[in-house]
Amino acid sequence: MDECKIPEGRTEADLVPFIREMLLGVGLRGPVSIRIYGDLTGLDFQASEDHVKLSHFHAGEKREKMTKILEDIVSWSGENPEPSLGILVLGHLGAADDADITEVTELLKTQKNYHFVFATPGSPPPPTVVRFLRAIPRGGL
Repeated sequence: MDECKIPEGRTEADLVPFIREMLLGVGLRGPVSIRIYGDLTGLDFQASEDHVKLSHFHAGEKREKMTKILEDIVSWSGENPEPSLGILVLGHLGAADDADITEVTELLKTQKNYHFVFATPGSPPPPTVVRFLRAIPRGGL
């Protein structure tokens, strides 16, 4: 959320339903869990919703935030059967963070039959949000 610009006419409370609508709009169905990372001070997320986890990090805690994201990716793989699809929407990462994410996801792809889709937006970057789908929808990717 550190780099987030909420679209005009929406609030952060609209973000979770908006993500779900987008996934349905492209034909992705099934259980979804959403994890949001960053400085969440003063933001009004619907944290009480099922499958939404918020992780608050103050600005400057970039390494701690990335460590939590990597831990959650590994944890997600243990909670979801193979094959499953992870969609990672990430703001701008540094080279070291990018390498860490690539290493973990490549290991899960090659050794555990998980699939990942990365969305790295252009300008302005959307929130650092990591979204996971529990299973590949019917019809594949």
